[in-house]
This record gives sequence, C-alpha cells and structure tokens, in this order.
Amino acid sequence: MTTLELNFRNAEGKNSKMTLDNPRSNLSADEVRNVMEDIIAVNIFTTSGGDFKEVDSAKVITKDVIELF
Repeated sequence: MTTLELNFRNAEGKNSKMTLDNPRSNLSADEVRNVMEDIIAVNIFTTSGGDFKEVDSAKVITKDVIELF
C-alpha cells in the first residue's frame, strides 16, 4: 500500500496533514509542491487551527500489508 502524505502549516502555525492513497509512481517534487500551492490558493480546506497557509513537506509512504484472513 502506498500513500502520499502532504503536510501544511495552518493559520496558527500548526501542522496539518492530508493523505492520498495510491499516488502515481512517477510524481516529481515540483509537481507535488505546485499542487500543494494550488490547494492553498483555492482555500477549500480548513482545520481547527485555521486555513492552510504554507507548504511544509510531502512524502510517499510505502507499507507492506499482509492479510491473514
């Protein structure tokens, strides 16, 4: 299982995280940063600490999941 974790700072300066399942395998850092900046610009997400205000970080996380039953 692979997820893309997008980390933002909100209006209070606290971290806010958004995760997306099964991202494309060929994402570039520039492409992800541009999308994160677009998310901030359209201002459709808010948190208890306020709106997203700046890009913090992004990472792809890969987990091995073994279902037993």
